[in-house]
Amino acid sequence: MLGIYQRLEEMIRAAVARYGAFSGMAVDSWGTDAVVLDRTGALATNGLSTRDQRFKGLKEEFFRRVPESEIYERTGIQFLDWNTLYLAYALMRDRPWLAEAMDRLLFAPDCFAYLLTGEKVCDRTIASTSQMLNARTRSWDARLLAATGLPAERMLEPQGIACLGAARVSGIPVYMGCGHDTAAAVAGIPLREEKEFYIIAGSWAMMGVERDLPVISDTARTLGFSNEGSIDGRVRFLKNSMGMWLIQESRREWARQGKELSFVDIAAASACSKPYRSIIDVNDPRLQAAGDVPGMIGRICLESGQPVPETVGEVARCISDSLAFKFRLLKEQIELCIARPCAVIHVAAGGSQDATLCQTIADVTGCCVYAGPAEASAFGNCATQLIAQGEFSDLSQAREMLRASLPETVYEPQSNERLEQIYLDAKTRIGLTVA
Repeated sequence: MLGIYQRLEEMIRAAVARYGAFSGMAVDSWGTDAVVLDRTGALATNGLSTRDQRFKGLKEEFFRRVPESEIYERTGIQFLDWNTLYLAYALMRDRPWLAEAMDRLLFAPDCFAYLLTGEKVCDRTIASTSQMLNARTRSWDARLLAATGLPAERMLEPQGIACLGAARVSGIPVYMGCGHDTAAAVAGIPLREEKEFYIIAGSWAMMGVERDLPVISDTARTLGFSNEGSIDGRVRFLKNSMGMWLIQESRREWARQGKELSFVDIAAASACSKPYRSIIDVNDPRLQAAGDVPGMIGRICLESGQPVPETVGEVARCISDSLAFKFRLLKEQIELCIARPCAVIHVAAGGSQDATLCQTIADVTGCCVYAGPAEASAFGNCATQLIAQGEFSDLSQAREMLRASLPETVYEPQSNERLEQIYLDAKTRIGLTVA
């Protein structure tokens, strides 16, 4: 965490040297990771990392303290191995002395804001990813905190948009209110109404819809959906899936093989390849490890009796088609949970620049797809700052400006009589799931 902060300082200085004064800045980051501050204000831990393999199996251990169904009823958050709830439990279990030494627990963006300004705060959007926040009261859940061993009186109350003061580096005003990068990305998409779903097609992909109230039901829990906080107090009802990381890691593997390819090169090769030749479950656990992703895709296709992708274009097309089928499944399950059909799908982040992927999503889902912006998190982050500065009255007005300012490419669904059968066959053959 301190290494990341050091890089932040370097980037801030470089930006000021090049561009001069800035009216503000804000930090958004990945969810769930946190640090503990001691009574002197120093870091007593250097982060609870989601990628630490020592935490495997933690949630199952925690379920012996609080049943899985009760946790979901209280929080409405999907069960991931790296949720802060389980990481905090392990921390208190293994280092019980921290309960007395602890001053505050800060999530990743709150930690960086503290290092920038000296202010200790808890951003509501990042707190909502922890599985420790009660979805209805939007405050810390006393039962779950007690089960972890975290001292409730040392937890900062989650709050919304605010100015934290001037940064120690260059004196730039620092704002808070969109600490979770997915919340920032959704804020940066010019959504119009609840019938419009979104896909954040980054390394991970998140598909969801904005709601006024959380959706907490047995169906939502069984299907693995989350109710996370938005910057305007509403709820992002969504589900994680593997995303463009499959393309990113394939590109790294091709580079190791001596093929230096840009993402534009890969997208062009995909566009020239035969569609729907091979479909895989992008959430297959074997695809989560770094390494030879194209080779693993080939093995998965061989096991399921499908043609093995051989070329760059065939591998990339397999990934795009498979992602589109996953989004079709997620769309159907969101519609089941909220009892409302989807009219439009907004695709943001890096995947929005892949025309083949966007058109395939439109064709497979039967929905009109609006692509962009690619840098949705940055736009949502800036929109939050402008709301704090009074430039916009609320998120709706900020989105109106985004809609007027940013180009959106529209992909209309094209009919294909074979698609429905291909989708049904894929669900049967590979057990397409949201796990």
